[in-house]
Amino acid sequence: MNKLELCVLCDDEAVSEKFVKEHGLSILIKLPNGHRWLFDTGTTDAFMENANIMGERLDNLEGIMISHGHDDHGGGLTFYPRLGGEPTVFGHPLIWVKQYQIKTGEPLRICGIPYLARRYASPHFKPLHNVTQLDDAMYFFTDVRQEPGSYCPTHGKFYNEDGVGPWEGTDDATVAIDTPEGIVAIFGCSHAGYINILKTIEEKFPGKKILSLVGGLHLQSANEKILEEIMAYTDSVKANNFTIYGGHCTGRNAIAYFRTKYGQDVVRPYGSGTVVTY
Repeated sequence: MNKLELCVLCDDEAVSEKFVKEHGLSILIKLPNGHRWLFDTGTTDAFMENANIMGERLDNLEGIMISHGHDDHGGGLTFYPRLGGEPTVFGHPLIWVKQYQIKTGEPLRICGIPYLARRYASPHFKPLHNVTQLDDAMYFFTDVRQEPGSYCPTHGKFYNEDGVGPWEGTDDATVAIDTPEGIVAIFGCSHAGYINILKTIEEKFPGKKILSLVGGLHLQSANEKILEEIMAYTDSVKANNFTIYGGHCTGRNAIAYFRTKYGQDVVRPYGSGTVVTY
């Protein structure tokens, strides 16, 4: 029986020195039916270099899914012409809107997807809203409802360079794959909020438990109260063989918190070069 396999092509850390690491995220999803999908592309062509090291092909993909409109997730689309087969690019339509990061005492930074990435990939773009099934048992979740008062790490990003028009994370997207043992949720940055996202997945799959969390959970700025709330919610939705592969923006403090709660068998090492099989 074929398995679901996730190959981490780009992350802030790497499992060994032979892999490239950069601030960004990219995961090759190999479905049991043999289809291959790319989830995010990192910042540069590091995802391509690591794919080559891992012996993974990136030609004739079923598609590319972009989790949101930041350069560390869609910047690699600058190298779209090097991908064979002209795969369709899927994402919320707001991923192409220019964004700025504004921090006190720091220079203004353009943090949206680069111009060349849009130039090369947008002709192959298909916009998505809400929940869309893209392949056997694989769903793309965006436009996630953000409950008032919930933890949503969207601060510091704006649609205008003068700090007007705060980015609200509407384009933030997560992939959920329905397996016999539970849901595998693959996060880009969880800007819509960890709990909000999992609640939306739970609405789509009532009664199904979460088997695994993979990618950027964006808890690096979460205080202890928020982490306690997240742990309590996780306890209510996790499956028996629950695992966490948190990287990118998850935050070392959050990883340590999860590991104290669940142990090393649940909270596993993760970085460029990681291969997870279900």
